[in-house]
Amino acid sequence: MKQECPLAFVWLTWLGLPGLVLILGLSQGWLGAVFVLLVGVIAQIVYIRWFPRIARWIGYGSVADVPAELGSVATIIPRVTLYTANVCPFCPIVSRRLNELKHQIPFELEEVDVTFQPKIVRQKGLRSVPVIETDGRLLVGNVTSTQIAAFLTEAAESIG
Repeated sequence: MKQECPLAFVWLTWLGLPGLVLILGLSQGWLGAVFVLLVGVIAQIVYIRWFPRIARWIGYGSVADVPAELGSVATIIPRVTLYTANVCPFCPIVSRRLNELKHQIPFELEEVDVTFQPKIVRQKGLRSVPVIETDGRLLVGNVTSTQIAAFLTEAAESIG
């Protein structure tokens, strides 16, 4: 199974839970519907927090990192954009790796949540998240620090 979140599933999550709450509220009563909403939101938060621990048991395999072993990086790394979505469990993992790499490789990082930004999704041709972009190049999915460092270094060398 690919270690990325298709944006269609992200949007279904955001539409499905409120839709379910609305249907339950109208048919069974609003108290039960509010309970379902709270349980749904808490379940999403717990899922994202615990995802690195449960990923292999739900079919995604390991999300363990492979640390980047960098010598001195003499090239200038261009601006880096990380496209994320609100309920994607891989996005915080990749964000954390990028922020840790900033201490070894200086670059400017911008994080853009595309959950409710269809214009950016269309412009960039995004189908899933997380996506790392630099100099028009895209790296999609959960990637290790080693893969990110290689991607950034290659992009910097192609520029300079």
